Amino acid sequence: METPASELPKKPPPSQAMRSWILYGPHGLRAGWRILLYIDALLLLLFLAGVEPLWFAHLLHPGLRGQASGVLYPSLAIFGEAMSLLAVVLATTGMALLEQRHVLDYGLAGVDRIRQFIIGLVSGFAFLSLLIGILVGTHHLELSRSSMPIRQALSYATTWGLCFLLVGMTEEFMLRGYLLFTLARGIRFWPAAFVLAAIFGLLHTGNSGETPFGLVAVALVALVFSLSLWRLGHLWWAIGFHASWDWAESFFYGTADSGTVSVGRLMHAHPVGSALISGGATGPEGSVWVVLVLALAALFVWKTQPNRSVHFHEQ
Repeated sequence: METPASELPKKPPPSQAMRSWILYGPHGLRAGWRILLYIDALLLLLFLAGVEPLWFAHLLHPGLRGQASGVLYPSLAIFGEAMSLLAVVLATTGMALLEQRHVLDYGLAGVDRIRQFIIGLVSGFAFLSLLIGILVGTHHLELSRSSMPIRQALSYATTWGLCFLLVGMTEEFMLRGYLLFTLARGIRFWPAAFVLAAIFGLLHTGNSGETPFGLVAVALVALVFSLSLWRLGHLWWAIGFHASWDWAESFFYGTADSGTVSVGRLMHAHPVGSALISGGATGPEGSVWVVLVLALAALFVWKTQPNRSVHFHEQ
């Protein structure tokens, strides 16, 4: 029996079909549009989060006005990073609800997280210490102990530890959480990792004292973190490494960190000679020796961490 023409399913107009193809793939809204939604929400939330630290800055530090840029205070840094982390979590939670997933699925869930976080903490300090040791041993860095009392030093050690834990969580979850997971579904994992590593480097261009090679080094650090995500399936090793690397740079050894110098350093560092070798105003990350140290860190991840490779498919 022939079906009447009036009962046959109607084909969508060509323009409507084209719009549907542009917006949707086999798994729903395409990765590019999801990323655009996430970035729009994140930028709005980061803008709102940035209002409060600016408003409180001079209240917390009345003498801040007129001081040189590139100086980092722990109270301001903790407050600003906490607000930024909140913005990242809220933006990611919104996208998780849209995709009917849990917010932890984007790099925070996985096996052996606490142990890997601790290994990351130890590794970050150890590899930064190796870099410092090379610079001191080649006479491109001089260290001197500050005269800070032990009680004050412990206080700064704690506050800077909290600060850089927030930094590690914010930056890893922001750039290697939802963004990397979603972009990888569109262009595969490693192309996505390289794109986001380049963006991570460019985000540091506003730091005073940063150099072109320092930006390259930041991108290389990002690739090491992406490798750990690829091997482990979560970000906790990277968060621990990121936090302790920055803590060792900024507080323990007292060097510049991407051109930024922290208040309350345990030691004072003085680069000597060529900036390309010593790191200069950028800090150890601006030294060519960082390439060797990061290569060793990548080898450490590859050889010692279990292979729980996360496979991303195009979407």
